[in-house]
Amino acid sequence: MTSNYRRPDVHQEEDVVQWKTILAVAFAVVVIFIVLGLWAWMLMRGREAELRPAGKGAERASEISLPRGEVAGVDQRIFRREEMGEEGVGTALNRRKREELGRFGWVDQSRGLAQIPIEDAMNLVVEESR
Repeated sequence: MTSNYRRPDVHQEEDVVQWKTILAVAFAVVVIFIVLGLWAWMLMRGREAELRPAGKGAERASEISLPRGEVAGVDQRIFRREEMGEEGVGTALNRRKREELGRFGWVDQSRGLAQIPIEDAMNLVVEESR
């Protein structure tokens, strides 16, 4: 059931889209976005300049860096520096441990415990499991 109510004292305006207002707001949003983006880029460039005073990129800086004793609490001498022809403390320790794992010897002779090379021990375990 529909009814037509006509009231002569009520005036209805035409439905008109305010294109000028919509375009002005869209333009303002784009301008604000560009300004904030440029501002953030400038802040990042300034912070990068603080962190890299020499202006070198990370790739170039790592190519020309010299070995340091300690970086962020980590003793860098434990690593091998091939380009310097040095063997670090950690590399030497690993080499000695590998040599220990690869030889025969007594662990405790009074109890009759002997050590055999790790490769031989693994082969024995594999053969026993078959």
